[in-house]
Amino acid sequence: MSGDDHAAPTTDPPPQDGQQEGHLRRWVKTLYAMTPWALKNRTEDLQRQLDVFRALLPAVEQRLDETEEALRTMQAEFGEALKTIQGELGEALQTIQGELGEVRDLRLEPAERRLDTLEQGLLNVSGETTRLRDEALPASVARSDALLGRLAEELEEVASLVERSLRGEPLPVVNSLSVAEDRLADALKEVQPLLLESFRGSDQEIRHRLDRYLSELQSSPPVLDLGCGRGELMLLLREAGIEATGVEGDAALAGAARRRGLDLMEGDVLEVLCGLENDAWGAVTAIHLFEHLATSKLAAVLAEIRRVLRPGGSLIVECPNPHSLRVGGSLFWQDPSHLRPLLPETLELFLRAAGFTLSRREFLNPFPKDQLFEDSEGGTQAMASSEMAMLAERVDRLRRRLDEVLNGPRDFAVWAVVPEKTPQN
Repeated sequence: MSGDDHAAPTTDPPPQDGQQEGHLRRWVKTLYAMTPWALKNRTEDLQRQLDVFRALLPAVEQRLDETEEALRTMQAEFGEALKTIQGELGEALQTIQGELGEVRDLRLEPAERRLDTLEQGLLNVSGETTRLRDEALPASVARSDALLGRLAEELEEVASLVERSLRGEPLPVVNSLSVAEDRLADALKEVQPLLLESFRGSDQEIRHRLDRYLSELQSSPPVLDLGCGRGELMLLLREAGIEATGVEGDAALAGAARRRGLDLMEGDVLEVLCGLENDAWGAVTAIHLFEHLATSKLAAVLAEIRRVLRPGGSLIVECPNPHSLRVGGSLFWQDPSHLRPLLPETLELFLRAAGFTLSRREFLNPFPKDQLFEDSEGGTQAMASSEMAMLAERVDRLRRRLDEVLNGPRDFAVWAVVPEKTPQN
């Protein structure tokens, strides 16, 4: 046996039938693609595709040309717009620069000068405030203390004279008595603002009480406020837009009113009224004034008020209420400038005599409830028997009457009107 005959058998398995057919088809396709007629068909297909591309090429070139033309047009328009915007921006920038220069040259410098003036004014005000605090105020306090001391001495001397008179002892006659009286009157004038603050109430309290008169005075301008004091009512009238003028005889109170910017005439009320024109005023107010006047002067003042009021004009008078014993017997005399209590009935008689028509009377400013005798519960409690209930009812009526007599309202007001002129036949 030869060597070939004993060679080892191959390890690859023989191909299957399906695999042999697939290999055969691939070889056939490859050989067919290399045949002349297959190459011809392939060449004809490529030629047809090339013809299609050649047919499309002019349209594509035309669109490219149009696109390039549109791009050049857009570039030209954009350049023109950019030039326009640059020109407008340049003009706006020049305008802004000019305005800034104007502000710097024409407005900034005056503003700086005004600021300097304001700063200097603030420094002056600060210096004046310091002077008032350190110099004027202590001097004023010292002067007030001295005046109060003088007033105390004068009052003590007057009390001594009254006591000697009551005992029937002869009074010393001194040539300088009139001088002492003048000094006492001057001292009273100096402390009059303090008396107003203590006895009439604070400025805010008085303004609150006077609110009730605004609605009626609004329809009757101009208003003449007699004895205007510090100007509480005139301030309310000014805030309400009502024309008003005051009359005040006390120099200190008149100065306080002027510092508030109020319009007033300083002088004796009767002398000022005599200098006014007829029928010139729509309303006249006299708040806590008539109790300071003597009887003859009150009649003369009412006559002058009647003259200066126009027909249909109104007069409003407010005074302390003497029907309240607490007022007439005590509180009224706290103010040494009061002459005598004025009853509302007496005032109304004077008003009728002066030619006024009375409108109404009201009692004002009651005392707080905690100062009254009347029970806070406001009624008689249930009693075990009818007799006790009747007795309690009588006690309540007496208590209420006692409050009316002793603790009645502190003030009263009377409204009067000048009669309208009747046409002559």
